[in-house]
Amino acid sequence: MRNKTLKEKKGITLIALVITIIVLLILAGVSISMLTSENGIITQAQNAKEETEIASEKEAIQLTMINREMTGDEKYNIGEELRDRTLANGDNWKIVSVNDTKQIYGTDCYYVGTGVSLESYGETKHEWVINYNTGEVIELPEEGFIKLAYGENLAVTDGIILNADPINMENGNSWGNGVTVHGIQEGDGYGWNETEFKLDGVDDYIEVYPQAGVNIENGFTFEFYGKNLDTNRRMPMLSKSLPDVNKVGLRSYMDYKTIFNMSMGLSNIETGSDWQNPNLGHWMNKDIEEDFSQGGYITVSVDLNKNEVTIYKNGNYFDSTICNKEWLNASQIMNNEIPFLIAKLYSYGEEIIDASYAKVDIYACRLYNKILTADEVKANYDKTVAYHNVLVQSKN
Repeated sequence: MRNKTLKEKKGITLIALVITIIVLLILAGVSISMLTSENGIITQAQNAKEETEIASEKEAIQLTMINREMTGDEKYNIGEELRDRTLANGDNWKIVSVNDTKQIYGTDCYYVGTGVSLESYGETKHEWVINYNTGEVIELPEEGFIKLAYGENLAVTDGIILNADPINMENGNSWGNGVTVHGIQEGDGYGWNETEFKLDGVDDYIEVYPQAGVNIENGFTFEFYGKNLDTNRRMPMLSKSLPDVNKVGLRSYMDYKTIFNMSMGLSNIETGSDWQNPNLGHWMNKDIEEDFSQGGYITVSVDLNKNEVTIYKNGNYFDSTICNKEWLNASQIMNNEIPFLIAKLYSYGEEIIDASYAKVDIYACRLYNKILTADEVKANYDKTVAYHNVLVQSKN
């Protein structure tokens, strides 16, 4: 009887201990969550500290501006002068454009970056736009704005074959060696018109012959930023193949509004991919959920080593697929005697089909003989779109 009582007491003690440990673990988890979660004490303390630091830095900038106004002492001059893109400013323009709001800061504003020394405060840790006339001090969002100036290249230049960006269009510079624009007639209402390059859908297109020494063996990247002006037919984007249905190399469409198509040379995509067109085995099909009649930005990379096609939409990764090794006639892609065509497809023999030419507004268009990284794609997108917004606002 005594032994039974001892066992019962021992059992009750162990259960209580286990329950106590569980309760303590739960309390510890709750405590850790309260400390480290997004709304936790530590996070709130860090946010409060940063907000105090930003407020102090803003106050120091305001004090510097007041001292400048009162004393006229040059030591209180801070910031890099900005200027609107106007005819009066000519080549001497420099602006800051905020990505999300598309707000543009120019004339009368100054850019204050990190590391600027402020009296009785120290060096700035944030980036600002200030206006001495109005006294405004505006904090710029971290990595959420673009600085643009005349002469700055908008794009990654390493490996570029075609560079039809707004600055090149505006200044009449070469788009690249071996690049020829066809069909543009002076006075026909097409061609460059301050904000875009217009193609008529009849006989306008861009031809790119890669020069000697340009190696496309590893693959290429193609960028298109613009608007489809005829949504009743396909918008041909890029092709590189002989004019023979049995020797199709590369042909890409924006199919009416949302579908991206690319020829696979009568071969199939690897099993399981949703890119396969069930009706045409020689086409890839991918709904990119974008209405190009309103304008859009698409980047396509073709990796000939991995047999991989990757799509980026508006600067962000969208999707990719792996094809079998025979998916593309790579010898034609690597053959520099066969040009890339932009906004035109090769026709079969003498036949001219309705979708042979694209009726489009091109805001920017680039071709590389390398695979761009995701960061490079995003940088190109941010700068190009920001500058296009500047052009549109300047025109209006």
